[in-house]
Amino acid sequence: MYKSVKLIIIISSLFIGWHSFASNMTTTIIEESQNDDWSDDEWGEETSSPWQFSGFTELAYGKFLQNNIVSSSNSLSEITTRADLSYNHELFEFSVKGDLVYDDVLAKAIWRTRELNLTASPADFLDIKIGQQILTRGTSDYLFINDLFPKDWQSFFSGRDDEYLKSSSNSIKTSWYIGEFTLDVVWTPEFTADNYLTGERFSFYSSLAQQIIAPSEKFTVEQTNNEQWFARLATNKNGIEYALYGYQGFWTTPVGMSLSAGQQPMPYFPKMNSWGASIRLPLANGLFNVEMASYNSLEDNDGENPFIANGQQRLLLGYETELAKNLTASVQYYFEHTKDYAQFRRYSFYPQQIVDENRQLITLRLRYSAMQQKLIYSLFTFYSLTDDDGFLKPSIIYRHNDQWSYSAGANIFWGKDNFSFFGQHQDNSNAWLRARYQF
Repeated sequence: MYKSVKLIIIISSLFIGWHSFASNMTTTIIEESQNDDWSDDEWGEETSSPWQFSGFTELAYGKFLQNNIVSSSNSLSEITTRADLSYNHELFEFSVKGDLVYDDVLAKAIWRTRELNLTASPADFLDIKIGQQILTRGTSDYLFINDLFPKDWQSFFSGRDDEYLKSSSNSIKTSWYIGEFTLDVVWTPEFTADNYLTGERFSFYSSLAQQIIAPSEKFTVEQTNNEQWFARLATNKNGIEYALYGYQGFWTTPVGMSLSAGQQPMPYFPKMNSWGASIRLPLANGLFNVEMASYNSLEDNDGENPFIANGQQRLLLGYETELAKNLTASVQYYFEHTKDYAQFRRYSFYPQQIVDENRQLITLRLRYSAMQQKLIYSLFTFYSLTDDDGFLKPSIIYRHNDQWSYSAGANIFWGKDNFSFFGQHQDNSNAWLRARYQF
């Protein structure tokens, strides 16, 4: 939270003079109105408060469907209270969102700040948002090509609401409106990694140990405090959305292994940059999208270092349409090419376990709503054509009224190998329940 407050203080200084001028003008207007015989008119409209407050309390419980080597048999067991507070001024907007959680799996209470930011528009062509915020980009559904903002994979696997898949970062975002184009530039002063699996809640495969592990608190990673840069240039022509993307920073999961002399190998985040593009357009009573990206692994340009991830080229094709009333379907085809594959295979310690040079994945989402949108059935399926593994996410959401809602679902993994992307998580398969009261 301190970092967010510090960022807000820095940018706020840019608006002090502007805000002072506006305040003086407002004071003058008020003084004049007080001298107006009509200023006490009780027939005037009541003004709404600039302050807005809301929140919810949610109970969530999930259990593994089979034995797992993690310390708890529960994948999810927590009570969360959310508080959302915002202040809207004619010159700026302030927002703070946070969750107070008692996590029984970890046996501790946790405060998580989701947002703490200030938004302003100092000019017609510029918006600025500074502080802790949720950022997103791209056109994909669960398959993030150019969206390299932080993700929470522990939430995704445990059955929390989808909003928790996106993590927040302390950043400064500027949006520049140049004719028909929008240029978004995001600067994150200190690198923000994904909330990846560490063993305290879910197990995973270790190529070094050659087995499924759950190291919990013993899992340590070499940290970096360097900056990240994100950029997007977007426009819309005749209903077709075009976008170009750029990124400079690091891999968001620890896909490198540091081998410092006299020390044990330690995972870390290698340097990486990327560029990409996307197109989204209406097609045949539906919506079609194409997205691609090229990842450059800067510390292993030739693929000869087995302790650092190779660069990749990624492609996604997607289509969404309404099959019948209240029933929508979307499909995606994902293609991932590993660069310098011959060297990657040659220098790998376990070449029989490495990913295919051209990994392929398909997804299917079905969504059906009933009872005037109060009841929603959802099914999302991942299946890898090359790894022969997959991930199934069924769920049901029932909104009883404006306050109460209930959800149930599962996260089911399968695969022929325990080292493949989804196959390693077969023991993490779980079912979950959630009840939420909105206030």
